[in-house]
This record gives sequence, structure tokens and C-alpha cells, in this order.
Amino acid sequence: MKKNILKYILLLISVLFFKFNISAQLDSVLNQCNTYLTNDYISDGQQYLSLITGDQTAEFSAVFYGGNTYRIISCGGSGTSDIEFTVYDKYRNKLFSNSDYNYINYWNFQFESTVECFIEAKFAPGTNTSGFIVILIGLQK
Repeated sequence: MKKNILKYILLLISVLFFKFNISAQLDSVLNQCNTYLTNDYISDGQQYLSLITGDQTAEFSAVFYGGNTYRIISCGGSGTSDIEFTVYDKYRNKLFSNSDYNYINYWNFQFESTVECFIEAKFAPGTNTSGFIVILIGLQK
């Protein structure tokens, strides 16, 4: 009887530790991203996030309205260039990839008309193999 109680207590402690560890990792990644939403940009109110492992790719959809200036910010891993993100239009034409710019973690841009996009994000080659990826989108004031 005492062994079963001990097993349940250890299981409960493990689950609680795992939950708080994941929450701390996500908070750290979000704080890293928020530093790039400077006073010039306001968030679109969304947090595009995904927990990925290995060579998985996260995909997010967004609509960008013509005439506005936006900033896409990518965060995850331990550095500022750990995430590879690519922006495609609705026809899967590549509009931007930070892999062409040493994996910079943000991109400022403007479209002349409204564009529906897909943002694909994954860990850059040679970086983490699992963890949270966060994409934030800011609108210039």
C-alpha cells in the first residue's frame, strides 16, 4: 500500500515539474520575441506558437492589409537566429525567407494590397531539435 502511494506522489511531482518547466520555457521565448515589438509596432494580438521536434515545420496563416507596415518576429531556441521562417502567398509563391539573410529573426515589410499568407517556421540547421517556436506579428503605429 505504501509503495503505491509513493508511486502516485512521485508521478504527481513529475507531472507538476514538467508542466512548470514547459511554462517557463514558453515564457522565456515570448519575452525574447516581445523585445522586438518596439514602441514603433503594436502586436496584432495573436501569439502563433507551436511545439515541434526534429525536422517538423509549423505553419501559420495570416492576412496582411495593403498600405500597412508589418514586422514578423520569430523566436525559439536559445539564440536570435535559431528559427528559419518563410512567408508564402496563398498560391505558395515564396515572398521572403530569413534563410537568405543569415536567419535574422524579424522582417519588416509592406504590401500594396491585401495578401493572404502562410508562414512556415522550423529550427534552423544546426540549432535545437525540439522546443517552442513563436511567431509574433506587429503593425507599425
